[in-house]
Amino acid sequence: SNMYFSHVDITEWCLLHLTCISPMPHAACDIVAFLMSRHGIEVTEEEVLDKIIGTFGQRTVDSRSDIDLIQLLALLLIPLLSKAKQSLDQAQQASNTIRRQSGTCLHRQKGDSRWPDADIIESVLRMMLHDATGDATLRPLTKELIRQILRFYGEGEASNNEQLLDEMVLAVTPDSITDIEGEPILLDQHSFAHGLTHDVQHYNIDFENSMTTNFHDVFSDEQKGDVKEGNSVKTVRTLSCIDYTADTFRSKSYVVILWVAWILTYFSYLQSQNVLTMAKLQCDEFEFGCTLAQGILNWLVIMFQLSVLGSIFIIAASAGNVKNANPFLMVVGICATLIFIVLPFFLELSVGVVSTKKSREGINPVLYHLSVICGFVLLIDPVMSIFQRLLPEKSSLLMFVQKHMDNTRLEAAVKRAASFKMNRLVRNACDVHKAAELDGGIGQGLETRYGIAMLAFAKASDQKEQLMNFRQTWKRIWNRELFEDEGIWLTTHVLAGNLAQVTVCVLLATLFAIVYSSELFQQGLDHLDKLVPGYSQRWRLLVPLFFGISCGQLTIISIISKYIPSSINTILQFRSGGFETLKGNSFLKLRYAVDNSSLLFGSIFWGTFYTSVIVGFFFMILLGILMWPDFAQIVGVLFANIIGIGLTVMLKWIVLRGYRRVTQQGYYRKNVVLSNVVNIILESWNLALGIGYMLIRGLYFILAATMFIGRVDVPFLSQDACFVGPIELDSFPLIFRKDLLSHDAHRHPYIERLGVMYMLKLRHNDFGSRAGTHWRLLFIYALLPWMRKYRRNDESLVISEFKFAANRMWTGRMPIESEQSFESSKQEAGVPSELEMLRAENNNLRMLLFGHGKRSHLTSSCPPAPSVSGVPINLQKSVNTA
Repeated sequence: SNMYFSHVDITEWCLLHLTCISPMPHAACDIVAFLMSRHGIEVTEEEVLDKIIGTFGQRTVDSRSDIDLIQLLALLLIPLLSKAKQSLDQAQQASNTIRRQSGTCLHRQKGDSRWPDADIIESVLRMMLHDATGDATLRPLTKELIRQILRFYGEGEASNNEQLLDEMVLAVTPDSITDIEGEPILLDQHSFAHGLTHDVQHYNIDFENSMTTNFHDVFSDEQKGDVKEGNSVKTVRTLSCIDYTADTFRSKSYVVILWVAWILTYFSYLQSQNVLTMAKLQCDEFEFGCTLAQGILNWLVIMFQLSVLGSIFIIAASAGNVKNANPFLMVVGICATLIFIVLPFFLELSVGVVSTKKSREGINPVLYHLSVICGFVLLIDPVMSIFQRLLPEKSSLLMFVQKHMDNTRLEAAVKRAASFKMNRLVRNACDVHKAAELDGGIGQGLETRYGIAMLAFAKASDQKEQLMNFRQTWKRIWNRELFEDEGIWLTTHVLAGNLAQVTVCVLLATLFAIVYSSELFQQGLDHLDKLVPGYSQRWRLLVPLFFGISCGQLTIISIISKYIPSSINTILQFRSGGFETLKGNSFLKLRYAVDNSSLLFGSIFWGTFYTSVIVGFFFMILLGILMWPDFAQIVGVLFANIIGIGLTVMLKWIVLRGYRRVTQQGYYRKNVVLSNVVNIILESWNLALGIGYMLIRGLYFILAATMFIGRVDVPFLSQDACFVGPIELDSFPLIFRKDLLSHDAHRHPYIERLGVMYMLKLRHNDFGSRAGTHWRLLFIYALLPWMRKYRRNDESLVISEFKFAANRMWTGRMPIESEQSFESSKQEAGVPSELEMLRAENNNLRMLLFGHGKRSHLTSSCPPAPSVSGVPINLQKSVNTA
């Protein structure tokens, strides 16, 4: 279900954020590493402890200064709460704009599904008051009320902090409200909303709708050299133009085309026959020593060409591929493209290991033309970026550049995805509370919404959401739902590899056309025609040849079309817990040697090439043998045996189908004698049939292994077959997942939003406060009680204030001394024994989970409501069906 998906997504991205080998809460080292890796911001751990952890987490004198998952979630909810606060303010100014319907939690939107429900704050406030006091009626705000609420939700240490209680009272006091005649202020939705958002006014809810980066949203005036308010941060040069881990360059399409252009240029001018001749040793090539020396020299030349020349070209050509790049750097990029790609097409010279002398043989002319075409395409981006500065802001050409050639649009989509996902999380939580009340918790001894929501979540958490199929994935890519809603960030390695696969498809088709039109091939066809006078025999070669190349090309197209959907589904599987979660045994393997992702681009290119060639040759040879007259007798015998085996297997299937209906029922036998006799017959018969079965199995394995050479995105071998001793036979799927997770650790919508909150705190000292953090924690406890287990807190819940003993299952065990004092107080007060409480608890659970006993259907969604009129009919039916 969506509810479960959002909950697991929260816990999984949290582990991506971990850098130190530490427990679940996040230490200062995690935040320091993230800010440097993602934004190039250099901060010390002491600064993070003072500003970020000291405000939003817990800082102690020991080594337990950190931010746990609940506190991170409180940071993520800041934009949503700010929007809800704005809706309340607008409703207060014009009460007819938004009307609240009692007893419902309507999904009101402002433009789209990224705007929270208008009554969410009031709904959570009433749930909180109902659980802590037993009555959802609004009441005056006092320190004792806050203390009671904090203790109910297990924040015992905070409830004893008088200074914090005073700050929380002041936090919910809007500037427009005055204390009349010393009367306490009413804790209603407006004062509660003020307490949730009073300390985060520096966050602008228009950030997510702006076509800007997160860093620009926070430090835009500093980048212009006009620091009006707040602190500045120290940034370091990160060579973002070649940052393929966080993709902080300006244009992803430029990088993708750049790498394909480099492949074509390499094979055009650095691996030509002239270069191979210059690197040839003058010795007897048939001697082993000469062969060895030549091999070493060849690979040294390749290393120099790719490592030195390739690095110089890629870095120089990418110099201008940064946001607001210096025009000089753009000129450097243009010059690099002209020197390495464009000019070699028009000039012919030989210098060292580089030769631009053209060869008109084979596929070389195609390589030359494809290379120069990519070079001219590369020149478009920096030239348009230069003209962009001369154009008005609303120019149609400027809008085209931003839409198709600027990463800012993708980052803006991630910002909107964060709002969509958080809003979905909150709405799903409302649906859980609604389902809990429909299941009838209150009135059966389960008098806290906390408790019945926990039961409803336990029932719903086993539900799964079906991932998209191939067609649905491409449809959601086309309409941008995956980017705007899920915040998917496609890695540069995958996109560049995909374009390289298209290049392979074009080159192989061109190679086939060149071979077919060659004089030698045509002479071979003429020779075939002469074998049987009066009858053309060239079809015996042409049909297998065309069939083989068609199979090879279809294989490439199939692989090309599956890489991006496979990447997206892999990301969603990790986010939703479908794969082994990052808390599993492979977590450390996925975090280690992330730089191996540099293997992916070349592996995707060559893997696709090998797969296409092997598949093409296999089907070409197979069909050629079947059609060649010299093999006609062998083929006839083979087909006769295949038909015989097929008819025999079909007869066996028909007989066994009727036999199984009569004699078997699951694992048990109705007629034991007949079953034993038939088993003996089948055992003997399968001695012969096993020949065909194993032959077919072997062909399946060979064909499947060939098809998966080019699929480094999915594992072909199982965990049991992937290792021979300590040697891993296929590590590329693991490397592929490392690359996806590495990008998600920088570009996940939640992590991106978290980075904004970190930067806002570094910029503004008054962003965030302890009081605001604790109000937001109470909001989470009431709305998302199942997240309580992720709170790192030594305090335990005050069990005596609960009307539902099962809450102890969800909040962990009490400290030993607390348990002892609790048991002694129960004995003194005549409280039922632990066994009696467990029996009553089991009865309640059985009644709710399996429907035994009388059920009362309460129908409010988030706030309490007395009637069923506000519940949609389809929701009632779905809950009853479940």
